[in-house]
Amino acid sequence: MRARFTRVREHAYRFFPLLIVLLISPQVSTAASYTLFIKPGTHTVNGAGGTTINVWGYTDNAATAPMVPGPLLESTEGEAVTVTVYNQDSRAHNFVVRNLTTDTGSIAAGSNKTYSFTTSKAGVYLYNDTLNSNVNREMGLYGALVVRAAGGVKKAWTNGPSYSIERLWITSDMDKTRWNDVASRGSTVSTGTYKPNYFLMNGMGGFDAMHDPNTVLQGSTGQVGIVRMVNAGQFDQSLHFHANHFQIIDSDGSRLSSPEWGDTINLKAGTTAMVLYTLRPGIFPMHVHSAQMETANGVYLNGTATLIVGQ
Repeated sequence: MRARFTRVREHAYRFFPLLIVLLISPQVSTAASYTLFIKPGTHTVNGAGGTTINVWGYTDNAATAPMVPGPLLESTEGEAVTVTVYNQDSRAHNFVVRNLTTDTGSIAAGSNKTYSFTTSKAGVYLYNDTLNSNVNREMGLYGALVVRAAGGVKKAWTNGPSYSIERLWITSDMDKTRWNDVASRGSTVSTGTYKPNYFLMNGMGGFDAMHDPNTVLQGSTGQVGIVRMVNAGQFDQSLHFHANHFQIIDSDGSRLSSPEWGDTINLKAGTTAMVLYTLRPGIFPMHVHSAQMETANGVYLNGTATLIVGQ
């Protein structure tokens, strides 16, 4: 480097103004851009009690079926995010990131809208369609945005607690007979009656969620895992780490100054949470403290469930 400056010292003055500008200019945040498509389709719950359900969902590919939940959106602290949403359904829909965006207006059938916002706070956020008295969300129009600490560090937020592995758990519920079947054929849902018979973990029944590597909380004994939780359903869910305890570090976007220990967390409908868990040796179930929610159309254990595995 010294030799290079010696060779060009007679021209160095040309670069000094540029160096000064770079040194005093504010740091420019990075940007993330996403394109989503809203469309109708079907979603299959495998295993005993499973079925194919009519849904509406987001996808990131105009040529593919809707995804339930929608595509994972990712960002870092301080990043500018742009999401363009195309409505390929025959009904009006919208896109709202809870606690981040404020535009609740509709996207007419066949049109699109672009949303721009900055993710200043690390955490996990629910995005969904807020129209039609929660029917659109119940039909499958929901997903998660994960905002990580800046700089690529494995911390819950800048200067926050550290972790080694991470998982995202999105829970939801569907009333196939009274909501999905009715809404999909264009009829009006009687929202006063809601009796869900399918309870999903990351869009899956428990039989699949207990074998899905992106859902099962698995790692080496002693590793610390962060679990970001989103309840996209209509019912509260009490998630229970069987025979284990965890630390609650964030409750619906509010960071706890003193983490709370527990083996069960009551996740209200439409809210989020983050917990830290130190893996123990063994295989343990993670399920909800409601027998009905552990089923797929009454079949146990094909509802909201997965596994915790320490090796």
